[in-house]
Amino acid sequence: MMTNATGGSLVCLGQSDGFEVQPVLRRKPAAGEIEVAVAAASVNPIDVRRAQGYGRRLLSLVGAGRFPMVLGNDFAGTVTALGDNVDAFMIGDRVYGVKPPSAEGTHASRVLVKAAHVLLAGAGRDLQALAALPYSFVTMWLAVRDAGLTRQNAAGKRVLIHGAAGGLGTLALQMMSAWGASVTAIARPSDFVACREVGAIEVVDSSKPFATLSRTFDATLNFAAWDDDLALIGALREGALGHATTVHPLLANFDELGWVRGVLKTLSDKRRHRAAMPKNGRYVWTVFKPEIPALQELRKLVEQQRVGLPIAVRESPAGAAQAFDHVKKGRRGRALILPG
Repeated sequence: MMTNATGGSLVCLGQSDGFEVQPVLRRKPAAGEIEVAVAAASVNPIDVRRAQGYGRRLLSLVGAGRFPMVLGNDFAGTVTALGDNVDAFMIGDRVYGVKPPSAEGTHASRVLVKAAHVLLAGAGRDLQALAALPYSFVTMWLAVRDAGLTRQNAAGKRVLIHGAAGGLGTLALQMMSAWGASVTAIARPSDFVACREVGAIEVVDSSKPFATLSRTFDATLNFAAWDDDLALIGALREGALGHATTVHPLLANFDELGWVRGVLKTLSDKRRHRAAMPKNGRYVWTVFKPEIPALQELRKLVEQQRVGLPIAVRESPAGAAQAFDHVKKGRRGRALILPG
């Protein structure tokens, strides 16, 4: 059901057409949903790539591949409406959370989201700081789980993280440190201090990371480059838990090769890398989706003040191009859209 009131959304018009702020009709929350007035929403690398057409073939299966679209997966703000069967929130609650890929993302003044994918913001918490976390944290948590690591088994494990200075890597260092793991970070020398500050026991230069690595790691995480995936697998010891990568070519294979050849290429890529794994080790291509256990872990670590990301850019929807450019160029710090 639609209401007469409107909200503004930052609409991505197409691969070369830029952005436009457009009014949209507000639908009442369905059962299990809430409406949130967005105070801040982050721009993640996947948003930049989707704005350029990345992933359209596979994402079209969930209605998220056609322009024009509203991008964005995470947000923080204030609850403005409740659907039926929602008991965990009240109108006026300050919240943060995540939404699965769609054409109706979080770069909007108001967003409808499943209540199960939303967390209460503690008193005095900075909503902008919280908006930078959910998508990256959930993606990272999924990769950590895919590699075989949990809060229960991580203590004392040797973990190698490629891309340790990025958003996923920083959160992984923070969480792994909280869980008691011993983490080696692969990063640029200019980021060594930052990696150590958030939990790295050892740092390795990303320009020559693998020549000095021995096969001593219990788990490896690739947040940086698909071309380095086999080398990371080569750092696993016999009996290791596993390896997970978020920079796999799944969406690109289908974009570039179509359905049949995309399937064949994906199966071939996975088979080749899985064959390099130590016996019984897990090998997984991590794909983002909201996970309640991941959000529960995020809430716990936020309450303990164990996780956070630096914010470098805050832009109104009119300045969205600058926020996207900051992320596209790989500059340090998160970029936020502030719809209010």
